[in-house]
Amino acid sequence: MSLKTIPFTWYSLILALLILSSCGSQLEYSIDSTLNPYKISPLTALVTVDADKPCNATIKVLGNNPIEHSFNLNSKKLEIPVLGLYPDRLNKVAITLDFEGGQVLDTIEIKTEKTPSYFPDIKINKINRDKMAPGIHACDIHFANNGKFKSGPLFFDDEGEVRWYLDLSFAGKMVSPFQRLKDGTILMVSRHVIYEFDMLGKLLKETEIDNNFGMHHDVVELPDGNLLICVGIRRQFIRLDDKMVQSDSDFVMVFNRKESKIVKVWDLGKNLDVSRNELNFFRPGDWLHMNGLAFDDKDNSIIVSGKNQGLIKLSWKDSLQWIIAPNRKWGKSGRNGDGFETKSFLLTAVNSKGVAYPKNVQEGTESSESFDFPWGMHAPVILPNDNLLVFDNGTYRNYNNEVHYSRAVEYKINEADKTVEQVWQYGKQRGEEFFSTIIGDVDYLAEENNILITSGYLTRGAVLHGKIVEVDYATREEVFEASLYFKNENSTEVRNYGQTGNWGQTDILYRSERLELKF
Repeated sequence: MSLKTIPFTWYSLILALLILSSCGSQLEYSIDSTLNPYKISPLTALVTVDADKPCNATIKVLGNNPIEHSFNLNSKKLEIPVLGLYPDRLNKVAITLDFEGGQVLDTIEIKTEKTPSYFPDIKINKINRDKMAPGIHACDIHFANNGKFKSGPLFFDDEGEVRWYLDLSFAGKMVSPFQRLKDGTILMVSRHVIYEFDMLGKLLKETEIDNNFGMHHDVVELPDGNLLICVGIRRQFIRLDDKMVQSDSDFVMVFNRKESKIVKVWDLGKNLDVSRNELNFFRPGDWLHMNGLAFDDKDNSIIVSGKNQGLIKLSWKDSLQWIIAPNRKWGKSGRNGDGFETKSFLLTAVNSKGVAYPKNVQEGTESSESFDFPWGMHAPVILPNDNLLVFDNGTYRNYNNEVHYSRAVEYKINEADKTVEQVWQYGKQRGEEFFSTIIGDVDYLAEENNILITSGYLTRGAVLHGKIVEVDYATREEVFEASLYFKNENSTEVRNYGQTGNWGQTDILYRSERLELKF
């Protein structure tokens, strides 16, 4: 039969099929995957797609808590990070490839190993997803390592399953605190090294700082991308009882990330009474024990948490603004004790009507039902209303070791009147079962108006553990709570954990955050 005798409708259909075939409506592609491509992030993979047409991709790790990410790359060769694999499982990962004229759906399998045996047992005590902030539960956690710490920040999902972690044991020491910068970089520091990673564990940058400076406890990203860091400086001394004693952890520095250099330093010894030892029972040179920083971009000031002294505000030009602390035995500032009187910088505690509390409350020998100073506190946070939120550990509250509770507490500060008012708290009602003798964290979750609280070192009960609690600010209702029960596998002092917390001899939950698990 000749072509011209074919009916028109059949001819049109054949022609259309020929045209589609010539345009290549199908996608030719191959998929390959590499588990843990940089050897320190075992629940991640790198998927490589080679296609004959430019594509965009969506990756979804299937399971009870699926994790999905989309990548608008429009390329024939795609390198796609996979985050949130389940441990000890043949994971099914759905891949969607979108190209001009069509879409392809495929599924690959990725087998993962068990998490390390020393990881905590995680129990979800309470969860109300409708009232919680979105995201996954990110922990800055460190494991006992026979007198050192082995750091391994991890994320777990709403069922308590670990879905991401970094094995930082290569550093040979504690690397902390874990945080995600504005550009997505994961940043952590050891004593003399700043590490920058991506979520696959790729080391983006490793910066060694001046060996005379030792970083510790806290790093804050400034609006310009530089870093505000707690540091100690070698060969710095304070005068105690007519003796010169070497001090530690009493400086703050700004580190320029782009130029890899220290650009500014504050000396806390210059502005505070270094001889005040009301709460320093450990060693003479650790007079301050700085453990937290906050930066206020409204006036370029710094809030310092000094566990053994109080909360301190410094101006960018290095002048003392105020002190929140029990008002007992404050003398002259200076490393030699020959500076200005610090008493005039102490804020007066007042109630909601602006009336000052009696002397015993001001000095901290007693607490009021509506006001107490923070004792051994951590993690100051400046709230959108300009109030100050902090984790109050409560160690040696009222100068003794008899009243045991930790809490998140919010203070309203009137700088003009030099007063401080307590306006909110959570945790006191839970008593000793929420009492963290060391470490702790608070975060404000703005969209939900919730407070995330980490009480990271709980000794009540048979197993040392930490708790993460999310609280509705308005009602103080717990909308989420998880307990992390530590194993303390590599400890030579397990029996002693509840009393000493000796360095590197117990696991600790330093901080936690609510984050999206994303690249």
